[in-house]
Amino acid sequence: MDMNIQGLDQDAWDRWVAYRKAIRKPLKEISLHAAALKLAKYGADQAEVVNQSISNQWQGLFELRKGKLQPGEKPEKTDKQKAADEARFEHQMNDNIRMWEEIVETTIGRLRLADAYLARLNMNRGSIDYAEKRDFLKHHVGDLIRKSEPKKVYGDIHIVGLVRELFGDIGVRRLKERALA
Repeated sequence: MDMNIQGLDQDAWDRWVAYRKAIRKPLKEISLHAAALKLAKYGADQAEVVNQSISNQWQGLFELRKGKLQPGEKPEKTDKQKAADEARFEHQMNDNIRMWEEIVETTIGRLRLADAYLARLNMNRGSIDYAEKRDFLKHHVGDLIRKSEPKKVYGDIHIVGLVRELFGDIGVRRLKERALA
């Protein structure tokens, strides 16, 4: 059925009308013009909008959906969201540094705080500077471990987990050797 609407992709429109007839839900005479206007507003995406509706067995025309995310895949963030994440991270980092220097006085306490920080950092693995922040933490944890009593460090299961995550089994083995020496 030819509709005389500027910008309407006639092939996409014909496929839409045929689909609606095939599912026994033909467009009513009164809604034909409105449906054609709605399709025309999608511009160059009209054929894709019709394909999406047909493939999903929808009775209406809807904006294109972005592809579904695979398990474990994160949606792409906007620049504004990325900037907000970075600002929040910087604020958290400043709070952590303040706690590190003012509140936590013992080496073991600082290592426990580093463990908590690593857990927070791992929640943002997809961030652009994740590796840089992890390396920064790894450097400081290494310094703290060298300055601490190996028996106390090796006796804290959380800190051993931190060492394993940052330095692997080799780091835990070295820590154990120092503790037993």
